[in-house]
Amino acid sequence: MLEVNFRIKVFFHAAQSLSFTKTSRELFISQPAVSKHIQELESIIGHALFLRNGNRLQLTEAGRTLMDAAAIISKEYEKLDYKLGLLNNQLRGNLVIGASTTIAQYLLPKIIAKFTEQNPLVNIKLFNGNTAHVTKWLFEQKIALGFVEGLAEDQSLKYSKILDDQLIFIARSSHPIFKKAEICLDDLRHQEFIFREHGSGTNDIVFQHFKAIGIEAKSLNNNVEMSSSESIKQYIQYKDSIGILSKHAVIKELENKSIREVEIPDIHMERHLYLVHLHGEISGLPKQFLRFLQGELGAFDN
Repeated sequence: MLEVNFRIKVFFHAAQSLSFTKTSRELFISQPAVSKHIQELESIIGHALFLRNGNRLQLTEAGRTLMDAAAIISKEYEKLDYKLGLLNNQLRGNLVIGASTTIAQYLLPKIIAKFTEQNPLVNIKLFNGNTAHVTKWLFEQKIALGFVEGLAEDQSLKYSKILDDQLIFIARSSHPIFKKAEICLDDLRHQEFIFREHGSGTNDIVFQHFKAIGIEAKSLNNNVEMSSSESIKQYIQYKDSIGILSKHAVIKELENKSIREVEIPDIHMERHLYLVHLHGEISGLPKQFLRFLQGELGAFDN
């Protein structure tokens, strides 16, 4: 697999993360090795690339200039590597994807496993964050493709629906609420809730539904927020609290009955899962991955 000059690669990672520690982890080299490569590059160029203020790094003007060029160089190498692979009827290259929690944990791992099994020369890196993180990574061009829950209003991004989803109320099976013959809307107002963190696409949809049925989220008992579905599932095993998660996230728990759905008549929270990317044609390895994804999930709605 073709790779850009290693010193440039080290600099590019350091310039993106502004951290030699993170760079050493990402490239599997020591932190002193990172510093050595940067110093050698600075010596060749004749300019400092970073301003160092304790543990904080900041790009100099020379660093910003090299960063712009390094981004172009890296992309051109990836395109060349991809095209050379096609000459041998092979897919190869690096693909970086960002996805919000539900998609990253319960949808993409199986698809990525199948894709890389068929294309062993492809390297895929999957970043997990909330919807706000994913859109930020797209604008910063840290990822080629994003997958999010719910729509944002930014017209700079293109969204395509890939799957329908349902959000459900869940609690541990021993929760007192299940002693009631029928659970009604007013019962919710007196329960403790655990929500996802600020910026979560799940929260946006939940709070919109609450508002539509006359419930203000701020009025509910909510002292804890967590940034992953797995954390929420674990939390409600130890406390009589109600969580709201994708049905995809709790399939196993519903089957083994460690968690039950809190069913409330006439409350249905449907949502869509979306592919999101910058406007413009998708080509190369990202396009091949999307073709595979469509084969697994069916046609996308544009």
